[in-house]
Amino acid sequence: MAHTLKSPVAIFMVTFFLVISLLLFVVEPNVEAALTSGEIAILANKNDPDSVAVAQHYAERRGVPAQHIIPLDLPIQETISREIYDKELMQPLRRALEDRRLAARIRVLVTTYGIPLRVTAPQPTDQQQLWIKDASARQERARNHLEKLEQSLKQLAPAEEPDATIPKKSPSPESAGSDTLLERVAKAIHEAASRLSRQQNRQQAKNDSKALVRFSIQFGGMSLLLQRLRPSQTADPERAQAELEHLRRHVASAETMFRILRENPSDTNRQRAYRLAEQVLGVQGVWNFAKWEKETYSYQEGDASLDSELSLLWWDPGKHRIAGRTPNPLYYEHSTVMNPPISPSEILPVLMVSRLDAPTPQLAMQMVDQAVKAEQDGLRGTVYLDARGMSPGPVLSYGFYDQDIRDLAGLLRRLTPYEVVLENTERRFSQPGEASDVAVYVGWYRLRSYEDAFTFNPGAIGYHIASGEAVSIHDPGEPGWCKNALEHGITATLGPTAEPFLDAFPLPSEFIGLLLTGRYTLVEAYYLTTRYISWRMVLLGDPLYNPWRRKGLVDGQVWKDGKTALPTVPSDLPLNDPIQLKQQMRQQRETALAQINRFLEQLEARSRELSR
Repeated sequence: MAHTLKSPVAIFMVTFFLVISLLLFVVEPNVEAALTSGEIAILANKNDPDSVAVAQHYAERRGVPAQHIIPLDLPIQETISREIYDKELMQPLRRALEDRRLAARIRVLVTTYGIPLRVTAPQPTDQQQLWIKDASARQERARNHLEKLEQSLKQLAPAEEPDATIPKKSPSPESAGSDTLLERVAKAIHEAASRLSRQQNRQQAKNDSKALVRFSIQFGGMSLLLQRLRPSQTADPERAQAELEHLRRHVASAETMFRILRENPSDTNRQRAYRLAEQVLGVQGVWNFAKWEKETYSYQEGDASLDSELSLLWWDPGKHRIAGRTPNPLYYEHSTVMNPPISPSEILPVLMVSRLDAPTPQLAMQMVDQAVKAEQDGLRGTVYLDARGMSPGPVLSYGFYDQDIRDLAGLLRRLTPYEVVLENTERRFSQPGEASDVAVYVGWYRLRSYEDAFTFNPGAIGYHIASGEAVSIHDPGEPGWCKNALEHGITATLGPTAEPFLDAFPLPSEFIGLLLTGRYTLVEAYYLTTRYISWRMVLLGDPLYNPWRRKGLVDGQVWKDGKTALPTVPSDLPLNDPIQLKQQMRQQRETALAQINRFLEQLEARSRELSR
């Protein structure tokens, strides 16, 4: 994994975080709106004088109030444990923001030279290890139940001739224990329903139909039943519709309560959650919840860049899953796919985080100076784009990213005065002096091996799409892109601290495209185009940097080639007081937990009634 960039894989995502992003309605932004220095807090390591110096330099250059510099007592190292992160960074930072009355004002955190770069995955507690063991046992029982369901469904309404769609060989133990089993049961339900529709014996069809409903409830719970229920021809239409609406409300309430239980894990709440999973989602719900618990509490892929983790500073443990990656609520595209929306008053802030860091403190300060200079003088130079000549592929595949680099080249040539050099073969810009006078660079793919071909102009922005380009910023022997590009004078870049998977990288046409409009700062363009937080990506650069503010492209034509309206500027979004919100959410949680037992009894009674 550490040596190859992997394409996106199907993962079990927490719907709650995706729903949050509905606030990002896609509308034409207010040109006058802008992120301000008063919305920024700067983190410095008080044990490192260079860290404090970088923080002070940034505050002076950008007019950030001195009160917004927050010194923290941290070890001087690039990697810290989750325990140190929680006790020595997250909690003191929260207190400092509260004490200084900044909690409801800060949108952006700036980490500086001397602030650790990475957070390691936690170790499961004794309690969590017991939960993992219990989840494994539940998943095994669910597997046995699913295998029996599959056989029972195959025996419903038997066809006169053998069904060619049924495998003639028994599945291997490996496939029987995987998600393939869920797919086979779902297919068996579909095939049984198809056979029933052709059955001639009406009484047998009626009996088999009842059995199919019963098996469907066992497999998919009330949620699957709701998808399949249709009023009979003899039913009263109004009463039937009322019954369906009542069932929909039950299912919606159950899903909300399931989220609450999952976010507040305890022995009691786990038992309740499994009962709800069985009722609402059936055996497949139990299977998936057990799988989620095993992954969550074993903290698979639970490491992260410190900056990405800080995006969820105000989110308490349980509100987001440390294992794996969390969908970014600020990502622009979530506003078009999530349903239904939730009230803005329910949303805790998601902070945007950028890092002023480099191999030396002088280079970290230079990043700020060059950003200011490029804003004043304009970002000059040549755009270098390094594609690989791959055929276009499915969304977010290697071919998709390669085509996106070529698309960006076309847009820049049509809509900007920049000279664009596109390399569209497996060859890279690799020889000294080959890429001179760089304003912008995007390319791939040489893993963790910076090639000294670039001469960066003041204000240059660039990134290399590969798996380990920000593993270290300070190790003198580090060969990756970010450390070496910063050493050679780049002003803004980004990269992963470990294997991020391909779709964690912003699409070049989106990230660079938003910047070219002149309406978004560096940190806003990044958070609008990066899909995940509490993950392994890090943005390096002045968060206020906006090189095209004065000369943005008219009407944002470069964004999606003018086919999609620009997303709302993040600084236009409402910023809720996290302290008040958390108090409200705690009260709501206590009320909801008190109601869950009664609700479970009603839900189970309803399920028994529908199964008869």
